[in-house]
Order: sequence, then structure tokens, then C-alpha cells
Amino acid sequence: MDWIRAAMPRMAARLPERFQQGKMPYVFFFVAVVIAVLLTYAVVSPYSYASVTFSSLAVFLFVLLVLINRGFPLNWATHLGTGFGALILFYAAWSTGGVYSPRLAWMLILPLTPFYVIGRRAGIFWLLAVMLLQLTMAVSNQLGWIQSFETGMAHVPSSFLTYTLVTCVLIVVPLMYDHMYRQALEESRKHQRELEARREELEHTSAMREHFIATVSHELRTPMNAILGFNALLLAQVQGKPEALKVLNHTRQSADHLMTVINDILDYSQLQSGQLVIQPETFELRHTAEHAFELFKPRVESMDLDYRLVLDPALPVWVHTDRHRLMQVLVNLLGNALKFTHQGSVVLHVRWTDPGVEFSVQDTGIGIAKERQDQIFKRFTQAENDTQTLYGGNGLGLAISQKLAQLLGGQIGFESEPGQGSRFWLHLPLAVAAAPAKSSEQHQHQLQSAGRAWTFLVADDHPVNRLLLKQVLQNAWPHSQVLEAVDGQKTLDVLREHAVDLVFMDMVMPVMDGIDATRLIRQDSTERIRQVPVLGLTANVNPLDLERFKSAGLSGVMLKPFESAPLCERIEQLLVR
Repeated sequence: MDWIRAAMPRMAARLPERFQQGKMPYVFFFVAVVIAVLLTYAVVSPYSYASVTFSSLAVFLFVLLVLINRGFPLNWATHLGTGFGALILFYAAWSTGGVYSPRLAWMLILPLTPFYVIGRRAGIFWLLAVMLLQLTMAVSNQLGWIQSFETGMAHVPSSFLTYTLVTCVLIVVPLMYDHMYRQALEESRKHQRELEARREELEHTSAMREHFIATVSHELRTPMNAILGFNALLLAQVQGKPEALKVLNHTRQSADHLMTVINDILDYSQLQSGQLVIQPETFELRHTAEHAFELFKPRVESMDLDYRLVLDPALPVWVHTDRHRLMQVLVNLLGNALKFTHQGSVVLHVRWTDPGVEFSVQDTGIGIAKERQDQIFKRFTQAENDTQTLYGGNGLGLAISQKLAQLLGGQIGFESEPGQGSRFWLHLPLAVAAAPAKSSEQHQHQLQSAGRAWTFLVADDHPVNRLLLKQVLQNAWPHSQVLEAVDGQKTLDVLREHAVDLVFMDMVMPVMDGIDATRLIRQDSTERIRQVPVLGLTANVNPLDLERFKSAGLSGVMLKPFESAPLCERIEQLLVR
């Protein structure tokens, strides 16, 4: 039968267009076979009625094919053809002995056509109809309403032809269905292969996107490290010079805004890929809220706004959650409120809900239109189409804030009236936490080892970053010596030539990166080199890369751009052990 399956597509291509798709070729060939059989019966049957009845049914089926080709529904045509065929067969069997007639065998195949062409329900319906006709015939035979079955040599060819053709049709129909099934299966497998290829393409695209975002983030953070670092050094030197201080503060605000955009894009990418994790710590709640609030003080000084922070006296002193992510949400909410509020007030409320803490930012700004409120937490969405043109922003802040609130175990929401302002709130299930052994208030501002003559080694391929770190180190430890290396291999060479107290290791460098260099330091045969503290300083914030960096043997890691004070505190912890 393989040659039949192979020939089917070629034969189908020669049919009218209506019969070239799906089940239609099989319907056409099956009806054509039935018409040929009917015409054969019209010729060989010994009964007087045969010529008219079978020819009529053949013509009727041919008319149905023409109607189908012109758009008549296939289901209706199948029901009409099956119904007319049932009547003709019932009459033929009734006229030739009822249940004893060979013509009754044709009723076996009547339900097959609607079953395969239309569906299961149609097949069951016609099965029940055929069984009812057969039962009617049997009762009629029992009651003597049907004349006796005729025998004799004249009926042998007709009866033989009936059983032979019925047997052939019974096997041909399943073969046709089997071919349809195989064809559908092959199409399904082809579609599955296409979907698999598409999935792999999307995964590759997603991986490339993550790699691109990580690369762009690294390339942006590297110069931002120098901008923010040198800005901080200059700010410390221009105290008492208001004009210079004003310029540097504006520079700092612009740089901070750029870092917010960079962090938003990276954070959203990591949230989408499930790579962003929460790092809880115990901290002072009031100080964190005050810090987020104070960040916008320089901007508010040039605005006619009532900018206030209201802290509930019942707030716990210490709480345990991810301080950095909480700060990020508060900064997003405050930044949005100030962006869209030109007059009136912006108030940050922090209150104890026992249990939990609610942070809310109430403003008297432009508000949010009712029809846009259900879209406000979606990525790259802002309240109006011209919002970005008028007010700036990337449409990621609230989407990220919602994801972060969920990661922190809380909820975020808002109420807003157009023209009257908005109130955004964040509720976190925070509980009272015990004070840590050493709080931030206990950090000594004066470094214990400031008078020591340490030898530092800075491994970084960017000269500006090396210069910045050298300035920070020599400001904190005036008697220190700072050595430099431009790649991992040079770092190993310097360590073999000089006794070094601490190595600052960048991750991404030419020749040999920081991960391999750190691993080789920890495997060195010389104990002095093997035991040297290595502090990672990198602009790469990809969690997987950072984990590989740490597992290579780092004593600690900090991200660029870094702040001088926390960096110096971390250095002191590594040196004074």
C-alpha cells in the first residue's frame, strides 16, 4: 500500500482546487469509487429496480461533488449523501429478501463515511440509524411483510460482487484513514521541529540579550566608577567653595540618575531571567528611610515643594530584609512623585502596621488617568503617551518596584485622581529584629591603620580606574605604596617580585582575567603569595560571573562604582585581622 500513499499527493494535485487540501482528496476518491460501484450494480444486478435506483444514487453523489466544489458545506453534503444512500439500500434490501439480502451488507459501511469525514458524533448517529433500519427490516421479515429471498444462479454474480466490494471498501476506508493519520502525524512532527527550532532560536536570542545587557552594563559602569569616584574626591576638597560645590552636586545628581537607568535595565533583565536574588540583612529602618529621603534634598531645594518625611514613633529600630532593594523601591517612588509634582507637597510616610511596615509616598502631582491605571506597573509603560517626552524616564521603575516588592514578600499599590495627585504604598511583612553585634553607628570613622605603610597592588586594565583607586588609597593611607598591573599575568609577576599586603582584582582583563589570576594565586607554591588577601573590584554584576569570581578564592568582592568609605572599611577588615 506504500505506492498508494506515494501516489495520493500526485493525484490530489490534479483535482479541482477545493479537493486538494486536508480530507478533501480522500472524500473525492471515496465518492468516485462508490459512484463506480453503483454504476456497476446498475448493469449487473438481475432486479428490475436496480438500474434506476443505483443510477439515481450515483447521479446524486456526483451532484454533491459538484456542489462541494462550488462551496457547499462538506458536513451537510456527507449527511445528505449518507441519508439518500441509506434509503436506497433499505429499499434494495427490502425488495430482495430483507435481512436475508446481500444488499444489507452495504449498510455496514454507511456510518464509516460520516465518522471519518465529520467526526465521532456523526458516525455514532448514523450507526444508530443503520441499526434502527436493520431492526425494522428484521421485524418486517418476522411479520411476513417482506417477500421471500430469491435464490438461483442469476443472483450469484450480484451477491458475490456485493460481498467482494464490501470487503474491499471496509479495508480501503481504514487505509485511507491511516494515510490521513500518518500525514497529520508527519505534519505535527514537522510543526514540532519548527517549534523546537524556534524555541532554540528564542533561547539563543535571550542569551545574547542577557550577554549584551551585561556587557553594556559593564562598559557603562566602568567609566561611571571614575566619574562618581573623582566627583567624591573633589567634593571633599571644595568644602567652603559654594559655586564649585554646586557644580559638583549637579554632576553627582546627573551621574546618580544615569546609574539608576543602568541599574533599572539590568535589574529588569535579571528579574525576567530569575537571576535576581534577595540578600537580607539586619539594619536600622529609620536610617534607611531617612537616607532614601535625603537623596532628593538637593533636587528639592530648587523647587517650591513641601518635601517631608513622617516616621511613626512605633516603628521598630531594627528590621531584617534586603536593605538595598528596599532603598531601590523607595527611591523609585520618591523619584516618580517629584518628577510629576510641580507644586504642593511630596510626603514619605513610614508607619508600623503591627505586624509589618507600610511605606507610602503621597504627592499633589498630575495624577494618573483612570483608563491608564491598570497599565501602570507594566514594563515600558507610562501614564500617557507623551509622558516620556515631557518628564523623561524609561518606564521600568514601577515594573521593577512591583517585582522587588513580591521578592521581598510584600505588596505594592496606589490610589490616584487625575489632577489631584497620587499615593503609592509598599507594605512589607517586617518584624522587630534583634540588634546586630556591631551596628553601623559603631564603625570608627578614623581608620586604625591609617599610619601604616601598606603595599597595595591594583590589577585593572583601565588606567583611570587605577588612578582613582590609587587616590582613594593614598588619601586613607598616606604612607602606603600602590603598585599597578594591567592584566592577570602581570599581577602574578608583580606578586612574585614584591611583598604585597592586599590585591585589588578586576574581573574582566585582557591576557588573563581576574578569575583565573585569583585561582592561580590560591594555588601558588609560595605561601606569601597564596595567603595574600584578594579583594574583587568589578563592574560585572552578572550573578553567575560573580559566583565564579568568588569561588576562585576571593577574600571579598565589591561592585563598581564603589563608595570610598565602605571600601576603606572593607580594606581595614581584611588588613587588620
